[in-house]
Amino acid sequence: MKVLWFTNTACGAAEKLRIPGLRGGWLRSLEAALVARKEIELSICFYSSQAIEPFRFRGTEYYPVHRSSSGSKTSRYLGRVMGEASQEKQELPKLLEIIGKVKPDIIHIHGTEENFGLVQQLTDIPAVISIQGILSPYVEKFYAGIPPSIVERYEEFTDKILLKSFRYSFQNLEKRAKRERAILKMSKNVIGRTIWDKRVTRVLSPDSIYFRNNELMRNPFYDIIWQKDEGRRKLKLITISSESLYKGFETIMKTASILVGYNKMEFEWVVVGLSDQDPIVTIVQNWLRESATELNIKLAGEKSETEIAQMLASSDIYCQVSHIENSPNSLCEAMLVGMPVIASNAGGTSSLLKDGREGILVQDGEPYSMAGAVIELAADTEKAVRYGVNAKETAMLRHDRKHVCSELIGIYLKIKDDNLKS
Repeated sequence: MKVLWFTNTACGAAEKLRIPGLRGGWLRSLEAALVARKEIELSICFYSSQAIEPFRFRGTEYYPVHRSSSGSKTSRYLGRVMGEASQEKQELPKLLEIIGKVKPDIIHIHGTEENFGLVQQLTDIPAVISIQGILSPYVEKFYAGIPPSIVERYEEFTDKILLKSFRYSFQNLEKRAKRERAILKMSKNVIGRTIWDKRVTRVLSPDSIYFRNNELMRNPFYDIIWQKDEGRRKLKLITISSESLYKGFETIMKTASILVGYNKMEFEWVVVGLSDQDPIVTIVQNWLRESATELNIKLAGEKSETEIAQMLASSDIYCQVSHIENSPNSLCEAMLVGMPVIASNAGGTSSLLKDGREGILVQDGEPYSMAGAVIELAADTEKAVRYGVNAKETAMLRHDRKHVCSELIGIYLKIKDDNLKS
């Protein structure tokens, strides 16, 4: 069966193209698992900042589509000014040309954030769209925790001029959410993983068939096992985050401030994915008039997947503080390592983590309950270890390579057969 993916990242081609710091590692894992199956012939289309001819690498055919607005700083700025409608007019014919070359039996569109989903109305080839995040609810939570007036007050003036401000990002998100609603409305088949994405797609894509298929995680997280370090006096918390307001960095700062006031608590809170140069860090510190360093927060910046796996295994508690998520891979990877987890009960998180069995769910954006949960697990090693063991057991089943891959192929076959019957 010939399958064509449209993806937001270069997947396995990132290695050949030497693309640094690429996100979406779980897709590389799924790609490798599918390519290993003899019944699947996989092609992947993605946007590239360079003009690159199609090529084959490790069993996959890759079709890069040059997007000039993802290249130099000047072209990215012009792309922001011109808008996405202009891009779509140029890009959709290229996507259709690739469909014509590949002649797939099924098209799999990963995510609704890009314009790939618009090809569904331009081809008779059956398609399925995987839900990653869903932009319309993200719009509602974009400024969660931090008032827009505070964000604008402490943003750099140059970011506003160069259309790199959070306000511009919000406006762009609104536009893409509008396009996403059009994409979901035309979608006949949807793949999701959580109660949250099922409920939201029943609103935005009411006529689609909903399939469930979990994700594969990055390889290093399957093999490493968390163990509680009984000899360490200082509690080590860890969070994987990024440069988005709704990721909840202000909750980390507020929670840490509460923990600092708890006299018996000695801790370090490592935040991977953020550095002290990031605008969100500057904004939150200025707003709260507190220093991350003085609150025992260590901003670790970007790390490789191997480094992250090792950092998780050597920490005490994983803290998920986002205000909106579907199925956060960072949480899934922490569970896969076997860590005790504290997570904000936002979006699809409750579908991943059972409160009181694999970790603790707390009210989104409420630092006092987050701090209380940290104190609870720090004081009860037996409970923390039990949660970690249960988390790993659940995650190993949920992200089992053979099962996830076979389930996805089954979905492809069902969609293909249904299309032939119609």
